[in-house]
Amino acid sequence: MEHYLEKIKSRGLKLTPLRRAIIQLFIDNNIHMTPEDTWAGLRDQFRQCGLPSIYRNLESMVECGILTRLQFFDRKKHYGLCNSERDHHHHHIVCIKCGKVDVINECAIPHKKKIKGYQVVSHYMQVNGICENCS
Repeated sequence: MEHYLEKIKSRGLKLTPLRRAIIQLFIDNNIHMTPEDTWAGLRDQFRQCGLPSIYRNLESMVECGILTRLQFFDRKKHYGLCNSERDHHHHHIVCIKCGKVDVINECAIPHKKKIKGYQVVSHYMQVNGICENCS
């Protein structure tokens, strides 16, 4: 938890009870969640909190490197806890059965590379699979 709280502080954001609770919810569940899932998990604890506040906080945590946005075919936004200890280029693998998210440190695409005449300036990669526990 402390690692994530330091990331919030280093970006000049306040350590609000809601932000702490969101991080704890992701740590406790260890799966990806939609904003609606997150809101449902915190609704009893934060009765005055609305879904727009959840969206804003989730996006702030993506910018801090605490959460990562994930892509699925349901067209909903999904977020997963980024458990990378360092701020470096990495990707994520998601279990399609239980929803667990892990870090992949290897990357096959160097930043300075050209692909088919395009200068690569950024990229996003998500790998989907089945984790060891679900196999």
